[in-house]
Amino acid sequence: MRLIVKYRGQNKVLEFDKDKVKAGDILKALNLSKDFAFVVRNGEIVQENEEITQNDEIRVVNAISGGIF
Repeated sequence: MRLIVKYRGQNKVLEFDKDKVKAGDILKALNLSKDFAFVVRNGEIVQENEEITQNDEIRVVNAISGGIF
């Protein structure tokens, strides 16, 4: 499966050698942790175990935190 993923203002082309891809697979392909990034499918945040299709619009967003401890 081939997916185009928007990440940090760029389109990334990801190739997978399987027919079903989950959001967690996308994070792994980009070497990102689920603790520091999340997948947005068609405008909605999805869990890492949710399936993604070639027709979905996919964006990966880094989580940002800050403040004083």
